Amino acid sequence: MKPVAVAQSSSWRAGLDLARAGNFPSVASNVLAALVLSSAAGSVWPAPGLLALAVVAGCLVYAGGATLNDVADAAFDAQHRPERAIPRGIVARAAAGWLGSVEMVAGLGLLIAAGANALLAGALTATILVYDWIHKRWIGSVVLMAGCRGLLALSVASLPDHAPRGAFWWWVGALFVYVVTLSLMARWEYRPGAPAAKLGRMVGGLLAFIPLLDALALLAVGAWWPAMACAAAVPFGRWAQRLAAST
Repeated sequence: MKPVAVAQSSSWRAGLDLARAGNFPSVASNVLAALVLSSAAGSVWPAPGLLALAVVAGCLVYAGGATLNDVADAAFDAQHRPERAIPRGIVARAAAGWLGSVEMVAGLGLLIAAGANALLAGALTATILVYDWIHKRWIGSVVLMAGCRGLLALSVASLPDHAPRGAFWWWVGALFVYVVTLSLMARWEYRPGAPAAKLGRMVGGLLAFIPLLDALALLAVGAWWPAMACAAAVPFGRWAQRLAAST
């Protein structure tokens, strides 16, 4: 039975790595910030049920996009990232394609079922898929990567009794610039002669520190408890990155 247990453990770990589960804390933090900054009731803690649903939906969408990214990059990864699950043969490319599709559909379905704007959810889907398809061939795709985070925030902000307002737009703008910057750094990782390991660590750190932007935006509107929760997502994110891939 031991080989079966080891194989199951490897499959679970491979699924988490494909999903870039090391970044789930930053996704959860983005969702919390989006809910608070778009709330009609002001800077208050969201309803627990709505928060849980939106966080699960956001993480599923993120997981689907990341998994499909590895499906699209299978040939590239076979040469440059042979340690990833698909090149190693732990997960078949077709199986990863199905997994990523199910994750994305489930996440988007949860958002729409909760009342999110279907057009925004559709735009999020399209942006993720276009990014996955062209990001290795076009440097401008860093804008699409940042757009994915922004469109997730907008989709969350379209839930009932929520709407984008002042501070929300400043926060989304800062988040957009931050993600474009770290995405440009990540592209340098594969340049000939680039310090790949050092750049990889830097990008991982920048990903883990995304919740600080959320915390600062929430502090600006006096949402102290949500801001503290977002700040706590930074060390939690660093811990998550030791358990599953983030880049």
